[in-house]
Amino acid sequence: VRDAEANAEADKKRRVAVTAKNEAEGLVHSTEKALAEHGSKVAESERRAIEDAVSDLKEALKGDDAEAI
Repeated sequence: VRDAEANAEADKKRRVAVTAKNEAEGLVHSTEKALAEHGSKVAESERRAIEDAVSDLKEALKGDDAEAI
């Protein structure tokens, strides 16, 4: 029973990390697509800030830390 409880907590953490990773990957994809289509309509400074944020998120996606993602 104790093993099951310990594994349940680990499983929950993994599910949270996988969910965060999936949502972040979708966000990266949609943001890159929107920038490709409409990037010329956004101020250079804002576009750069968005690109930096996407880059940071991609870097976080290399790990498994749900909070970092």
